[in-house]
Amino acid sequence: MIRLKIKILLTLSAVIIGVAAVVTLYSVYHEKQQNDLRTAEAYTSINHYYAETVRELVHFYTARAHSNIQTPYVLEAIKAQDRDTLYRLILPRWKVIQTENPSLIVMQFHNADGTSLLRMHRPDVFGDAIAQQRSMVADIHKHHRIVYGFEEGRRGLAFRILVPIVDQGHYLGAVEFGIATPYLIDKVYRYTGYRSFFMIDKNHIGQLSNVEHYVQIGDYTAIDLPVELRPLIKACGNLTAKDANTIIRFSEHSFAVITIPVTDYLNRSVGRVIFTREVPDFWEHVRQMVIVTLGITIALIVVLTLIINRVYDAVATKMSFQEMYNQTVLDAIPSPVIVTDGEQLIAANQTFLAYFNFANVADFKRKHACVCEYFEEGDTEEYLMPMRNDKRWTQHIIDHPMQNHKAKITVDSQTTIFDVKLSLIRYKEESRYVVIFTDISSMQSISMNDPLTGIANRLHFTMVYKHAINVAVREQRPLGVIFFDIDHFKRVNDEYGHLIGDEVLKDIAALVKRRLRKSDIFARWGGEEFIILLPDTPLDESCMIAKTLRIAIELENFENVGRLTCSFGVATLHENESPEGLLQRVDELLYRAKSKGRNRVEQ
Repeated sequence: MIRLKIKILLTLSAVIIGVAAVVTLYSVYHEKQQNDLRTAEAYTSINHYYAETVRELVHFYTARAHSNIQTPYVLEAIKAQDRDTLYRLILPRWKVIQTENPSLIVMQFHNADGTSLLRMHRPDVFGDAIAQQRSMVADIHKHHRIVYGFEEGRRGLAFRILVPIVDQGHYLGAVEFGIATPYLIDKVYRYTGYRSFFMIDKNHIGQLSNVEHYVQIGDYTAIDLPVELRPLIKACGNLTAKDANTIIRFSEHSFAVITIPVTDYLNRSVGRVIFTREVPDFWEHVRQMVIVTLGITIALIVVLTLIINRVYDAVATKMSFQEMYNQTVLDAIPSPVIVTDGEQLIAANQTFLAYFNFANVADFKRKHACVCEYFEEGDTEEYLMPMRNDKRWTQHIIDHPMQNHKAKITVDSQTTIFDVKLSLIRYKEESRYVVIFTDISSMQSISMNDPLTGIANRLHFTMVYKHAINVAVREQRPLGVIFFDIDHFKRVNDEYGHLIGDEVLKDIAALVKRRLRKSDIFARWGGEEFIILLPDTPLDESCMIAKTLRIAIELENFENVGRLTCSFGVATLHENESPEGLLQRVDELLYRAKSKGRNRVEQ
């Protein structure tokens, strides 16, 4: 019996060792493949995003150049060498494109003879023979073609795009845009997580006073260098001689290093951009993985062999009863209820399954990973989205317990607004979220719509307005507001009665709503006053919309009352302007329109 016991133990030990060896070897092999794959993917991804960023810049500013050139009277000003007129015509567009990209540091017009006509960023500096100093300028004056690439200038090293100005086959000069170097690497960092800097041949660096962070390394100058990377670069003076991608060791840490050539307009190398990120040390990781795998494998086999038969039946019975109990409790709740781990649906009551037309949870999971796939964007930040600020919707609710949270869901063409409440259950390292969806659609509609016209009311507009202000400031986008009222509306009520006046309000609301975009917010402010919010709309476009509405109302023959007119105030959000300040300013513009005779647009 003892010999048999020893034999079994030895056999089991041999099996354990064999399994551990196989698992370990396979894990090492798999990890090596994954490590190589991650490195290759990172190199491909960085190359792609860097090249894509360059293409986007060239395409975008080429379009901006043509747009500026086509502005009325611009060509005439260039032909006449009229710097003052040209500056006045281009200044509004210059402010817009600066807002679009704060990294834009140069916008310049060149004469056909290679001299500077106008620097929008430095209008006081002009007339210098810039083609004699910069080869890109000389090239475009010679070949009359678009050129782009890195080049040193008065503002230091920048990525520059030059577009020829041609009128009826006659070359008049060129328009130039220059983007600061950090823009390209910062954009790649947002996509990949790799920190980066430029290593430029010292022969191409002339004005280091324009560069905040730089380090001399042999024949190269590292510019736009993050402070945390300085020790790494100083320890790797020959970094630019490395191949396209590699792993280096520094201070007991491993760093992935990827290099991409930096070229001028003739595709000649002027240096490299270095991308780097700390990565786990492969062999240290393998060592730890071997230890953990062996320990876990042996422990699991021994423990499971000794106890699985003894506890299986008891555990299975208890789990079955608990699941039945939990499901009964969930089904007793009249509102849709789910249990989720934050990513996948774990359980749901019958109300939830019936609302989404699924027989059971498994049926739901075959088509959807998460209920958040149904979430639709609402008018305010109260409405949940699958991700917000890089956090899942469940974590967003946990982080903002004092806020109201809503979900807008459409099933079978029927849209429902739910109030969402969440409870977190933690057990050791696991988390479960119990989520209750309460239908508030009817209440939502009543509180947010004007009962007479059917458009948004003042409360709805105020909520959306604050959100739109935040978005416009955060993303540096234009935001337009139109404020208008009906001229002599009191006379309509006095002559025809309030019932006819109400019909006029409804007719004007319907007329205006038909001519607005889906993204615009149209609301009744009060009485005969209306307000329109125009996201992502600059002042000139906002004024054009207001003028179109004014004409449409003036030409409309309203039943019972005939012709009517409206007065309009139009404004866009200024930098550092408060929400209240914008509303006050557009109200003053409306008052100005009425004081100047009504039936007009003031901006």
